[in-house]
Amino acid sequence: SKMRFSTLALSALILAAPVSAIAQDHLGGGMMGGHSMMGGMHGFFTPEQREMYMETNKIDFSSMSHEQRHAQMQALHAKFDGMSDADKAKLKSDMQAKFDALTPDQKQAVEQKIAEHKARHDKMMGGDHQ
Repeated sequence: SKMRFSTLALSALILAAPVSAIAQDHLGGGMMGGHSMMGGMHGFFTPEQREMYMETNKIDFSSMSHEQRHAQMQALHAKFDGMSDADKAKLKSDMQAKFDALTPDQKQAVEQKIAEHKARHDKMMGGDHQ
């Protein structure tokens, strides 16, 4: 089933992100020389918009090596960072429109994915080990 597949691809993506970059996000991203890999995009999109952005770019992380995933993410970020503010604003509203256009079931699936990322993220950040 297609939905399950993209969840796996996104999981791979989250796992590929260095913990330090994720941790840095909580401190406002770009403060440390702007090297937070997820910095710009993370602060910019809502989680829903970010899911839409990943879907739009149709990146199949599951078939890539760690290095390829990393390179792909960097390319995505470079593309994003290279946009003008106007283009970013348009992208943001496009992604929101895309999310708004989903059926209730599809929205539910996206929210589920976001919740899973958050749970995994909290675990990685050394939350309660059970």
